[in-house]
Amino acid sequence: MRVFLTGGSGFLGAEATRLLVEAGHECAVLLRGDIEATRLAPLAARLHAIRGDLFAPESYREALTNFAPDALLHSGWRGVAGAERNDLGQLDNIVATGRLAAAAADAGARILIGVGSQAEYGLLFGRVAEDAATEPTTLYGVAKLAAGRALLAIAAERGLRAAWGRVFSLYGPGEARPWLVPSLIRSFAAGRSPDLTACEQIWEFTHVCDAAAALLALLDQEASGVFNIGSGEPTPLRDAVLLLRDLTEPGVAPRFGSTPYRPDQIMHLEADISRICAATGWRPRVPLARGFAETVEWFRSGGGEKIVNHVL
Repeated sequence: MRVFLTGGSGFLGAEATRLLVEAGHECAVLLRGDIEATRLAPLAARLHAIRGDLFAPESYREALTNFAPDALLHSGWRGVAGAERNDLGQLDNIVATGRLAAAAADAGARILIGVGSQAEYGLLFGRVAEDAATEPTTLYGVAKLAAGRALLAIAAERGLRAAWGRVFSLYGPGEARPWLVPSLIRSFAAGRSPDLTACEQIWEFTHVCDAAAALLALLDQEASGVFNIGSGEPTPLRDAVLLLRDLTEPGVAPRFGSTPYRPDQIMHLEADISRICAATGWRPRVPLARGFAETVEWFRSGGGEKIVNHVL
C-alpha cells in the first residue's frame, strides 16, 4: 500500500515506519524539518518526505493529494509530556486530526489508522476493555478521546475503514524523553538512588516494537473501531524497578516510599488486548526482561544522546 504518516519521526511512529518499509509499503512522512535530523535518517532514501505542518492543512494538502495514499497512519501529536498534557493547546490536536482525516479521504485513502492512549480511560482500576467508561482526567486524554471519535466519524461518513489504537505505557530503545523507564536507567547508571513511591502499583509496559506491529496489524487486517494495544502482562511496579536496577547498576538502592502517591494515582491498570488479538492475529512478542535489557543496552551505547525529538 501507499501509506501517509504523521508523527513518523517520533518514538512509536519511527518504529512503525521502519516496519512498513520493511514490509514493502511505499511511505510518505509529514515532516517539519530535515529527515536527516530525525530517527528516520537510516530510511531517508526509501521514504517520501513531505514538508508541512500538521496544524496547517494547506501546507501539506497538495503533496498529500499528489501522493494519493491508500491509507493514513496518524501518530502525530502536540504536547505529550508533563504540564503540556493540561495545556489548552491539546484541543488543537482534535481539529488537526479531523482535518487530516478529511484531507486523506479526499486524496483517496480508504483506511484511516490513528494512535490513541490509555489516558482516554481516566481513573479506572484493573483490566480495562474497550467498552469501559472513558472519563479522562487530563486535557491530553480528553483530546485523544475526541480526536479518535472524530477520525472514526469521518471515516464512517466517507465509507472508509478506520481503527483507533489506544496504546498503554510505551517503552523501549529509542525513547529519550524523561518517562519512567529512561529516567530510572539514567539514575541507576549514574549511581543515583531514585526517589519513588512505594511502587505497589500493577502496571503495563508495552514494548515499542510490539505497539508498532499492532498498528501494522490494524492496517493490514479488516479491523475497525477502537482497540487496546498493550503487553497483556501487567507487572508489579516494584518488580519492574528492581529488574531495571539489576540490569543497569545492581548496587543502587531505590528509595521506595520516599515520594507520596498522587491523589489521582492509578494503582492497577492493565490492557485487555483480546479484541485486537481476535481481530488481527497480533500478539505481543517481547517479554519484559528482554525489552528492558535492550533498552538499557541502547542507553549504554549512547543512543539517548543521539536522538533529536520532532513532535509532528
